Amino acid sequence: MKTSQILKERVGGLWEKYVKHEFVKQMKEGTLPQESFRYYLIQDSKYVEVMLRGLMRASSFAPSSQATQILSTILNTRDKGMEVHNYLLDKLGITHEEITNTGYNLANYAYTRHLYYYSTKGWKEFLSAWAPCMWGYYEVGKYVADSPNQLFSKWAEFYASDEYKRRVEAILGALDSYEFSEDLLIPFSASVRFEIMFWEYSLRREETPFYELI
Repeated sequence: MKTSQILKERVGGLWEKYVKHEFVKQMKEGTLPQESFRYYLIQDSKYVEVMLRGLMRASSFAPSSQATQILSTILNTRDKGMEVHNYLLDKLGITHEEITNTGYNLANYAYTRHLYYYSTKGWKEFLSAWAPCMWGYYEVGKYVADSPNQLFSKWAEFYASDEYKRRVEAILGALDSYEFSEDLLIPFSASVRFEIMFWEYSLRREETPFYELI
């Protein structure tokens, strides 16, 4: 069995709690409050910025072929992702200044610190910490794609796309080049838990007291 499949199997029911969280179900049904979605998009924008910094840091440990493939895949599919992201920000009146001036909620603060920590440990460790986000969003995107709410279906459009699927395949392919070890389960499992927390905090629109990442 591939390493990624073992990791997913080992987290058990946590994976289903992540990809079928109440936040996700409400997006699919079209009943998620717009303010919760707006809150989520701001926090996600902040997360992605740190995640990309972590990727660049971790890629210094990577075999050049793997780093090149993953980075080129992301760059080659960046336009579609940015098009959807900017469309949603515009529709919800979210400015870059608002994103910058909004604090990190506790889940996002912890999750981004977790990712950046593993970006300093090694390539396979970072891949294990990063994979739940990228892989899970592909499943979530396909699940939410037929939402009756135009904003939610538009959001899911990119994550359910072939372009995004290529990103996931490149990341999982790199992760699967390493043999499974219990050490990889630790960052993978923690990231799944952080993803669940990310949905929960967005659903409740928790306070955002953390303004700086150190």
